Amino acid sequence: MRLSLSNGIFSKLRINENFKAAKNLGFQDIEFNMKSIKKEHDTDVYREQKALAASGLNCLTLHSAVLHVKDPIEVHQAVYYGKISLECARALKAPLMTVHSNVSKKLPAKVRAECLEAVFGEIKPFAKKLGIKLSLENLSFNSTGFGKNVEELEEVLGVIDPKGEMGFTFDLCHALETKVVDELLDRFGSRVCNVHMADKHHKPFFERKTELTLFLSALHGFGYDGPITLELVHTTSMADIAKTKKLFENLLKEY
Repeated sequence: MRLSLSNGIFSKLRINENFKAAKNLGFQDIEFNMKSIKKEHDTDVYREQKALAASGLNCLTLHSAVLHVKDPIEVHQAVYYGKISLECARALKAPLMTVHSNVSKKLPAKVRAECLEAVFGEIKPFAKKLGIKLSLENLSFNSTGFGKNVEELEEVLGVIDPKGEMGFTFDLCHALETKVVDELLDRFGSRVCNVHMADKHHKPFFERKTELTLFLSALHGFGYDGPITLELVHTTSMADIAKTKKLFENLLKEY
């Protein structure tokens, strides 16, 4: 497994300073979160490309810009967010992009399915054309989006990925909050290709909690060797990021 940092924690910094902060903490690998761009639909992907090259960091994954469609009229905007995120992923040489369902949890089932088909009917072929794998993330209980548990995620994937080509981004923080860690592992453990790592409320882990070591052991059992992406609340101090980084550097040596 490979330790990485979501640069979304430094989203208030200019992109050069954002990357510099990650580098100063000793990270070599990052997940680029589209929140790091002043406007999530910013088309100036070459600025980010140039800044990443100058930083010496590797972009393992990218987190797409997100719009949870609450009316079919918003589908075109969600498609645009997805496509510009894919363009950014290509520019940063990220082979994988984490996505949400892009539909509101308040939509009726029939409308939800129609919106899922419309959004991913355009995003998936574009991702395939660019050679970028899409990975669906489990959402938090408080999220406005649909896809927080096995039942909801299976519904989404049944519409957008009937052939099982997409990966799964396992957000441990969300799963702990919704109390579905074991269920998600049982259903999607073999499809995990990215992990968002944090304790509840996106707080950092500072010690070897039982739920953490059991989760890492389960991933190891599935043969997982991909990113462990620290996705932390933006109020986390540099000292606390360094502390949790040290914990995971030691933990990951065991797997």
